[in-house]
Amino acid sequence: MASFEVPKRLRPSLPFVPSPPEVVKKMLELALPSREEILMDLGCGDGRILISAAKDYGCTALGIEKNRALVELARRRASLAKPGSVRVLWADLFEADFSKAQVLTLYLTPESLRLLKPRLEQNLSFGARVVSHDYRIHGWNPLTEEEVFSSTDGKWHRIYLYRHPAFRRFGSEK
Repeated sequence: MASFEVPKRLRPSLPFVPSPPEVVKKMLELALPSREEILMDLGCGDGRILISAAKDYGCTALGIEKNRALVELARRRASLAKPGSVRVLWADLFEADFSKAQVLTLYLTPESLRLLKPRLEQNLSFGARVVSHDYRIHGWNPLTEEEVFSSTDGKWHRIYLYRHPAFRRFGSEK
């Protein structure tokens, strides 16, 4: 096992908490995926970020989800929306290959982010953007940090945008 792999017994169970539409929109506005790029959503849930990214930005969108029922739901939603290039894989995000992603979207618990951080640092491609909903990735300096109010849940949400390798010992760089 490589030093950045998380043993299965230490992997936390992740709840499905959907991102409100206003948050999805802001995450994608900050990331600005282009048609030539691959956006990956780790723990993609019902696929809402993937579908919006493919429809609104024309990028290839790939979701990783461990819950089989959510994988099927996301696939159904994507086929009904016909947004273009959306794929949802039934896989563990702690084992996923995200090295080809130019944009990575995350709505994960602080503990999951802590455990995933070394893999992100080792495997993301140069210049990749990471957008995290609500939770900062400890030790990384965001390029930008924005708040969005959601009328859907009546709450304020914080969005963090990072760029590789800016978070690797150098602080943020634009």
